[in-house]
Amino acid sequence: MSPYTPPPVVERLRAGDCPVVLFGAGDIGVMAHHVLTRLGVQVTCFADGRSSKQGTVLRGLEIRSPEQLADLPGTTHVFLCGNYLTTMSARMKELGFTHLHDCVDLLNGFDFSDADTGMDVVLMERKAALHKRETLKAREQAENSLVLKYLDVVVTEACSMKCQDCSNLMQYYTKPRHSDLDLLESAVDRIMESIDGIYEFRVLGGEPFVNPRVHRVIDKLTSYDGVDKVVVYTNATIVPRGANLQCLRNDKVVVDITDYGEHSKKLDELLQVLTDEGITHLTKIPVWTDSGRINFVERSADVLDDMFRNCCVNDILTLLNGKLYRCPFSANGTNLGAIPETSDDVVDLTGALSGTALREAIRRLYGRSTHLTACSFCNGRDYRTPRIKPAVQTRRPLLLPVLGQGCG
Repeated sequence: MSPYTPPPVVERLRAGDCPVVLFGAGDIGVMAHHVLTRLGVQVTCFADGRSSKQGTVLRGLEIRSPEQLADLPGTTHVFLCGNYLTTMSARMKELGFTHLHDCVDLLNGFDFSDADTGMDVVLMERKAALHKRETLKAREQAENSLVLKYLDVVVTEACSMKCQDCSNLMQYYTKPRHSDLDLLESAVDRIMESIDGIYEFRVLGGEPFVNPRVHRVIDKLTSYDGVDKVVVYTNATIVPRGANLQCLRNDKVVVDITDYGEHSKKLDELLQVLTDEGITHLTKIPVWTDSGRINFVERSADVLDDMFRNCCVNDILTLLNGKLYRCPFSANGTNLGAIPETSDDVVDLTGALSGTALREAIRRLYGRSTHLTACSFCNGRDYRTPRIKPAVQTRRPLLLPVLGQGCG
């Protein structure tokens, strides 16, 4: 690994004559603060557009609203610590700030092994890489290249838990099925032939290890040269064995474990097996929003567009049953028959679309900035959506609303 080299602006900021603001009080902001502090740069404050964070303290610094930055001089340097870079940059420019920086060079290659951020090292490295991927997105669009940030690959509709508020809508499946792997592999091949690369495949369900042949998918995804990571999401209820364990030894694979407390019954055993096998993994405590109901609400196009722009999963493509969707809610809601399928919201990889036409169809879906049909059926999934207790269990699948109707 090449030695870490701080970005040139750090040397100037060490002098302390320019205020330094971290715009974004999330994980990237915490990581940026850690790095800048280690490099001898004094940070003035955090800023964040979320009212729930404004007025609170993070790492000993005040979190201000963007408007509260107005008293700072024009020499202020602002680091954009998030993945909504276009929106964040525009907002800072409106307030008169011109010294704007992303965090790519600041975070890239930094040794986080002893960081005091409260995050797993593997998670921090992924977040730094994904921040880099997001900053490159606009440049790639201008250069006519097409590199995806995330692609969810659904390997099963079945789950070993029955969460009534699952934002991927597993609670509505009455007869869940494993994905047709021939169809899945054909669709992935067609996608990879049409794009220039992808940072992260995300293997999920349901619970992916419910599918006894998930190893076939993981081996397929890791075989592509144009893929950086294959992340397998699990709820720690099943410990993979045999081929399903062996496939995880690949250097590209990360096992992302959600710790649901008493529901993650095999967590300790799973962690021990992964550690013994030298498999890269991380564990996190979930934070859920009230985003797991299919319920049609009449909203204006402007409101729906705002929901879409602020949605935390609006940069994820989802592959389900040979079709490519813009988000997991849209994918599963349409697959369940509760949300009408609209041609603009999906790329059908089971048909004859190929070559340049397929590439442009994927580009249109991935680059879309206006709402989906599914947004009218969703409660939203952003910082304004109420938080709820994760993993509340239900005994029976929830009843689906009639297509195009609310849940009443």
